[in-house]
Amino acid sequence: MRGDFEAYLNDEFRDESGKLDLNGLLALEDEASMDVAVVMPTPQPNPRNAELADVIRGNQRALGCALVHPTEPDPISQVKSAAEEWGMPGIKLMPAIHNYNVDDQIVRPVVEAARDYGLIISIHSGPNNCHPNRIGTVASWVPETPVIMDHMGFPDDLDAAISVAKTNRNIFLGTTILRFHRRWGNDPDTVVPTEVKAAVDALGPEQIVFGSNLPEYRPIQVINALKRLELGDDAEALIFGDNLARIYGLD
Repeated sequence: MRGDFEAYLNDEFRDESGKLDLNGLLALEDEASMDVAVVMPTPQPNPRNAELADVIRGNQRALGCALVHPTEPDPISQVKSAAEEWGMPGIKLMPAIHNYNVDDQIVRPVVEAARDYGLIISIHSGPNNCHPNRIGTVASWVPETPVIMDHMGFPDDLDAAISVAKTNRNIFLGTTILRFHRRWGNDPDTVVPTEVKAAVDALGPEQIVFGSNLPEYRPIQVINALKRLELGDDAEALIFGDNLARIYGLD
């Protein structure tokens, strides 16, 4: 199985009537032979989780992931809605947009609720309020729940991301890294992201999960960048889908 842990059904996928078009997103996943995609709403202060749920409902290839804002009133209800009303198997935390420290105690009831409902947790990583060390604290609160660290701590904190993933084996590093392609060259279609290989070497491929950050980059662009690392067929099979299948309990 092949799968993309992070794709955004944002306004770029609206048709002339203003309706979100899931087929456009899945066509780009088809280009990379992706069987499933974890689909998220536009990352904005007031995420349209319910709209996303309506669009993807009944489509077995689209796994919904609700964007939850822990500092809003009653964020636990958002987690409950994701699980019981929207049929989404995951939640996403975006402290960079919602302006909170991801390891603030206000976040703990949210991730514990996700654990209790059996939801997967994805977290945007970067500097300051979403530093990998902070995400490590979150992962330690729910050690039995998979936590996917978006962007692998890039651009400056890959070493910290690897370190906390070694300590917290429920952390998986997501390969949404092409936005930093200038670290390796000017053309995202030719770069060789060697630091991703360093993460694979340090952790093993079992803790690395493919993600594209679609539509910022097409899944095939990220696939090709990772293939240039020559990780081998077994490692690629795990990274490009088998790990995601295990995390989300897919057959």
